[in-house]
Amino acid sequence: MSVKTCLMFGGGGMAGGWIGHWINHFRDRIKIIGLVDVNEEILEKQADLLGLGKDQLFTSTEEAVDKVRADFAGVATPPQFHASQTISALEAGMPVICEKPIAGTIEDARAMVDTANRTGLPVSIIQNYRYARDKQEVRRIVDEGRLGRLQHVIGRYACDYRKHCSWGKEWRHTMDYALLFEGSIHHMDMLRFLSAGDCETLTGFGWNPEWSSFKHLSSGMYLMKMNNGSHCFYEGNSTAAGIINCWHKEYYRLELEKGTVEIAGGKDITIHRMDKQVEQYEAPEIPWEGHNHLFDEFLNWIDGDKPADTRIQENIKSFAMILAAMDSGTDGAVRKIADYL
Repeated sequence: MSVKTCLMFGGGGMAGGWIGHWINHFRDRIKIIGLVDVNEEILEKQADLLGLGKDQLFTSTEEAVDKVRADFAGVATPPQFHASQTISALEAGMPVICEKPIAGTIEDARAMVDTANRTGLPVSIIQNYRYARDKQEVRRIVDEGRLGRLQHVIGRYACDYRKHCSWGKEWRHTMDYALLFEGSIHHMDMLRFLSAGDCETLTGFGWNPEWSSFKHLSSGMYLMKMNNGSHCFYEGNSTAAGIINCWHKEYYRLELEKGTVEIAGGKDITIHRMDKQVEQYEAPEIPWEGHNHLFDEFLNWIDGDKPADTRIQENIKSFAMILAAMDSGTDGAVRKIADYL
């Protein structure tokens, strides 16, 4: 495989994490030849690490796209900048791998999808939580029909962020819909993945308890009807005080025709069958987990392999669920996902 050159949008935060992954695991497959960030200190720091010259550092999207021709672009900036950066890169002939959520608005997300369709270039969205060994094994159980047909999926996310700034950054506590945009985007996508279906309708409520450290809604419960006959229920709680199912330890339960499957992060799969002893085993290992799976998959795609499972045309369906939850959360009315797409 040849080394792919990259124009990278973002240098700190999540983008810094991407760069770390690439240095540690993809040094022989990815070479950053241009870096864009509004923070010049971050640019200088990453330039030293990556061996970039001043002519390869940019604070402007337009200048970067005009001067750099890379094999692909990486976009790991705040969501409100995803559309302009992704569309600019696509128009310049560069495939894109972009951090979740797709964008800040459905209009921006649609524009990104339209540009990807028009240019015919690959665009992959990061949904790293799919690629853990327990989740992959559960999906195999569903696909192979080991426990018969699927009835419904229960998902639970619960973190104790009652203390201000305990969720990493202050802006997560002051922004609108932090639970949905920063948390549930992972979990709604996971419900699509585990159920092997796409959401048709969604209803539910969001709220903020008096003891919350959040300006806006920190908790919610949502019910979904999927297009394959199954149903999903999601509990999200960023002000949890007792039983915790925080990052990488979220709880999922699948009720199937011949048994129940439970996972809560890690390696263990637990299967319950009527009148039989509980079966517990370790899920098989997978070649790549999390972000690294998505980076590998994207590189293979632009090398001619099959499209990524989280390509933008598919992932917008997860993003639409978040927007439907925002709207339904105000009045509990049923929202049709098709109306957002």
